[in-house]
Amino acid sequence: MKKRIEDILVSFLSEDNGKFRLFLFGNFVLFSALAGWYLENDIRWAIAYALVPIVLFVGVVISAALYLQDIYEFNGFSKALFYLFASLFSFWYPKLKISNGKKEIKPGEMHVLDRIGGPGILNVAPGSAVVLETLTAPSRIIGAGEHQLKRGEIIKDVIALGEYYENLDDISVTTRDGIDVKISGVEFRFCINPTKQEAAIRTLQNPYPFSRKAVSDLVYNRNVSAAGTVGAWTTAVERAIKGIITSHVSEYDLDDLLSPGARETHPMYELHNKFSQPENQEKIKSAGARLLWINVGQLVPVSKEIDEKRLSVWLAKQSGVMRTLQAQGEAEKTSSRERGRAESQAVLLRSIAQALQEIDAGGKQDKSKTAKNLWNIVLARTAQILESMSAAHEYKDGKGA
Repeated sequence: MKKRIEDILVSFLSEDNGKFRLFLFGNFVLFSALAGWYLENDIRWAIAYALVPIVLFVGVVISAALYLQDIYEFNGFSKALFYLFASLFSFWYPKLKISNGKKEIKPGEMHVLDRIGGPGILNVAPGSAVVLETLTAPSRIIGAGEHQLKRGEIIKDVIALGEYYENLDDISVTTRDGIDVKISGVEFRFCINPTKQEAAIRTLQNPYPFSRKAVSDLVYNRNVSAAGTVGAWTTAVERAIKGIITSHVSEYDLDDLLSPGARETHPMYELHNKFSQPENQEKIKSAGARLLWINVGQLVPVSKEIDEKRLSVWLAKQSGVMRTLQAQGEAEKTSSRERGRAESQAVLLRSIAQALQEIDAGGKQDKSKTAKNLWNIVLARTAQILESMSAAHEYKDGKGA
């Protein structure tokens, strides 16, 4: 019996029976008026009897409205009064508009739906999502459209569904060889993760499709600082991005990161490609987001001495390379000179051999011609000696310089 009575009371006091309660109150006033007419047989007493429940009801409602105004610190009595009528009889619902991820409340104004919660009407513009909860548990997540805020529901958070742009600077990482570096200029763009890729088609009514699970994750899976403050939901995305970057950079030595040498791909390019890997995409999705684009920034050592040492080593290496190239050039020059001298000597020897062949061994040719051939041999040999002396002199001068 007790359970049955409780069920009847709960049904009577439920939000759906507001008009029924108004109907019963009107009937009670009418019954009081009829009772006064029946007992006193006078219209004035009938009106007096009817006024009794009305006065009692008005007194109770005014007291309740003053109580609400006091505990919620409203700056107007009418707001609390209309809110009570909406709760009792399901009409005169307060309305609140949500657009661009914000509640449209004037500065300094207090809205009953923002302070207390339902019942009321929420007009959510496209591009926004609202997370509702009760005093005991999360309630629901609503998108664009007009929605009735039920009794006991409060606005937990309002989320803008557009694309977000963030940047990170001075991400501290220690490389595999124990050198502290920092990464700056990291830029990325992301949005709330939609339900499915193939279903994420934008329309005018739904310009930014979203997954309710993703919205729930980004609202309820936030970090709490040591001071007890809850960070923005974008902080979880930043933390996931930082984790991927620091994990990758810590796997390489500093030289591999700054001057990879003969590697097929640069480690920083590999870092960019890591964000498209399924396991890393899941890390970002766990924060309720989908990564659209990223620039991994640039990496520099924290200590300036490391840069100076690397520069001096590079200069020494380049100086050694330059000396090697210079020595190779000198060797090529000497080799070319020797090849030219050998060719000239070969030509000289051929000319001598030809001159010797033309000498009249049997005395049949003219003696003047024979003497001329001998003279040519002497001149050729003299030219060869002079050329050798000149080459030796040039070599000494070049060595001394």
